[in-house]
Amino acid sequence: MSSSTSGTAAALTAYGLWGIFPVYFKQITDVSPPDVIAWRVFLCFVFLLVIFFCWQGPSRFLKLVRAVDQWQLLITSTLLLSVNWLVFVYAMANDEILQSSLGYFLVPIISVGLGVLVFNEKPNRLKILAVAVAATGMLITFVVAGVLPWISLILGITFGLYGMLRKKADYDSAIGLFMETAVLLPFALLYILFWAEPLSSFDTQTRFWLYLCGVITAVPLLTMIFAARKIELSSLGFFQYITPCMHFLLAVLIYNETVDLARIIAFSTTILAVGLWLLGSLDKFASDQSNANT
Repeated sequence: MSSSTSGTAAALTAYGLWGIFPVYFKQITDVSPPDVIAWRVFLCFVFLLVIFFCWQGPSRFLKLVRAVDQWQLLITSTLLLSVNWLVFVYAMANDEILQSSLGYFLVPIISVGLGVLVFNEKPNRLKILAVAVAATGMLITFVVAGVLPWISLILGITFGLYGMLRKKADYDSAIGLFMETAVLLPFALLYILFWAEPLSSFDTQTRFWLYLCGVITAVPLLTMIFAARKIELSSLGFFQYITPCMHFLLAVLIYNETVDLARIIAFSTTILAVGLWLLGSLDKFASDQSNANT
């Protein structure tokens, strides 16, 4: 299998797995969101620890961990990730899959804005227009609904900021996730020991799904990292829309969430913004190729 083919297969796997996250988290709705996050942190830490020890070996793994010295950045990204996880689990438990879908549709748009503000990037006019359309759509949605779409905004903003911090980091994504779970581990263990509902209070099926939380969290990320090493990042960017599209389809076709006027406006403007963003990416890619050939 060629490098490009294996990378494409890995990207489809990663974003496809993230796309069916609502199905998984619907299996553990009897577990409160804080309990889910605590178990998710603990089980993800254990799974990654085993994977790294088997994959890298103890000495190489410890060397990678000791090399992480951007603690302020790491702690900030950890807080953003924990908020993102908590709000996402809350959305799944409260039948707000449409809002979660909208939030992840907004991530690339938010990333463009952060790129301009933080990294002094110069997006083309289409990408600037995409940001303006997305912002206008959110404002109109707020006016029509009379309610701030806070789930979408928090998911989009926290994940966008998280990606920005990861761009600044010197350590790779897998080690970063391990260190983030390591930072959260003491709090997760304390919560599990003193405040979480005992596992014995849940039925066998719920416990089974909960035990898979670490694997479910880590595998898509590790697969995405593999894909990023095999294919161009510009190509990988197109695959990220698989996840919110799948969330949207699951919300409407499987979980029968209501599509009211406010949500129609939100999704219409977001899809328009995404289309403009993709056109802007294609235009930039074509321009870069033209410059490379001259």
